[in-house]
Amino acid sequence: MSFGGTQPNINADLIKQSWIAVPPLEEQQAIAEHLDRKTDEIDELIAIKRDKIASLRDYRRSLIFEAVTGKTQIPE
Repeated sequence: MSFGGTQPNINADLIKQSWIAVPPLEEQQAIAEHLDRKTDEIDELIAIKRDKIASLRDYRRSLIFEAVTGKTQIPE
């Protein structure tokens, strides 16, 4: 609970009189479902990229190991 405001042309009475557009519940649910699907897709893509990065790191380590132990010749 407070009185007044920091902006001289905005006060609690003005805010109380403001209208906020709220879509119907069905539309809100459709929006939420769409966002959930998109979030799942993004999470799946992130997981795929992380797996690829891990595979590339393992491959890099094996190449370095083979080069250091002389199993693979390094091109000049």
